[in-house]
Amino acid sequence: MLRFRALPTKTMASTPQLILLVDDEENALTIRKLVLEQAGYDVLLASGARQALDTLAAQAVNLVLSDQLMPGMNGVELTREIKKRWPRLPVLLLSGVNELPEGVQCADGFLSKTEGPARLLDTIAAMLTKSRVQARSA
Repeated sequence: MLRFRALPTKTMASTPQLILLVDDEENALTIRKLVLEQAGYDVLLASGARQALDTLAAQAVNLVLSDQLMPGMNGVELTREIKKRWPRLPVLLLSGVNELPEGVQCADGFLSKTEGPARLLDTIAAMLTKSRVQARSA
C-alpha cells in the first residue's frame, strides 16, 4: 500500500479542499488521486482539458492540478482558458520535462513530475493557503 505523509491539520481548511486533477494518462490520474486523497483532499478527475473545463463550469473547485503535455489542448492553453473564466482559481502545472514550457507564467505554479509527492503536497498546501488569504483580503 502506498503511504505518503499527510499535511498538518492546521494547513487544511475545516472543509476538505476540492482539487480537479487533469491528465490524459489513466495511471497518472489514479496515482495522483490516491496521493491527494491520503493527504485529506477531495479529488475530481478529468481526462483532458475539455472535460476539465466542463467540470469547472458545473462544479466549484479550490485548485486545478494539470499535466502539461496532453493532446488537443496542453496545460498552458488550459490554464489560459481557466484564467479567462475563473481568474482567481489557482492552477498548478506538472510536466515530465524539466524545462519550463513557453507561457508557463500564466499558471500559479509549475513542478516537474520528478520532484515527488512530498514536494507536490507542500506546493498544493502553500497555493491553497495563499488563495484563502487572498480571498479574505479581497
